Amino acid sequence: MGTPFISLLEPTSLPWDRSLPSHAQPSPAIPSTFLDAMSVREQVYVAEQHVPQCNEFDADDPRSCHWVIYASVNETITPAITDPSTGATIQARQSKTTSLPIGTIRLVPFPHPPHPHNGGIYTDNVLTNPSPDDTTTTTTTSSSTATFAPTRPTTHHNGTEPYLKLGRLATVQPFRHRGIARQLIQTSLAWARAHPHHFDPSAAARGFESLGMEQGQQNGGSLPRWQGLVCCHAQEDAVGVWEKCGFVVDEGMGRWVEEGIAHVGMFLRVEVGDGQGQGQGQGQGQGQGDV
Repeated sequence: MGTPFISLLEPTSLPWDRSLPSHAQPSPAIPSTFLDAMSVREQVYVAEQHVPQCNEFDADDPRSCHWVIYASVNETITPAITDPSTGATIQARQSKTTSLPIGTIRLVPFPHPPHPHNGGIYTDNVLTNPSPDDTTTTTTTSSSTATFAPTRPTTHHNGTEPYLKLGRLATVQPFRHRGIARQLIQTSLAWARAHPHHFDPSAAARGFESLGMEQGQQNGGSLPRWQGLVCCHAQEDAVGVWEKCGFVVDEGMGRWVEEGIAHVGMFLRVEVGDGQGQGQGQGQGQGQGDV
């Protein structure tokens, strides 16, 4: 495997057919980077972990940043031909190098729905086992209908502070245990630190109504701003990967199940820059090697 490189896709319209896998999507408007991200997610979540194909894409995908890491893989097309009597090469081996998507992660901006219920069971982002006194039967883990509203305080979140959420972290099986997951986490965190205002709401651009809030009623009259808090909903088997990048399990959030897989909440606070840099469109940069 050659030196990995990473491609970034910033939020964009994604005319996705949830019933079809990435290779069968009919729309030519879907960026290739997202098709590659979904290809990785399908290999890991759909094929390996048996998440239904139609549940893998959700309403957070169009509003998220997505990173895909690629490996340069050399493939033999025609083997070398040698003279059996002399060993001399008659025809040299022919090969080609392709860029193979091997890992992905996404960064979801605020706002987010309320924290998952401790003991909750979620299918396609919908809570399927609400308690008898729970009137919020549409509680989800996706942000399609999330508004700037307080949620229950937990160990590492006060219930009101805006946070970014990392998720859909996946590495295809042949490339695991090479630091790919940590490289994706660190790359996305570095980008967030350098672009702290990228997701800040704009009243002029989006309108307060679409943000689910009124001017002057949030944060003492000012729009919410990200102050470096990052969350992830980690599969319990992957907690160690996130811990190596500084995330800490939020015991107050509890445990819940998404698509049959046990999850916990984890948080990390990072220092943010001055926000002068702003991402523009699709970017691509060299990876930093295994970390």
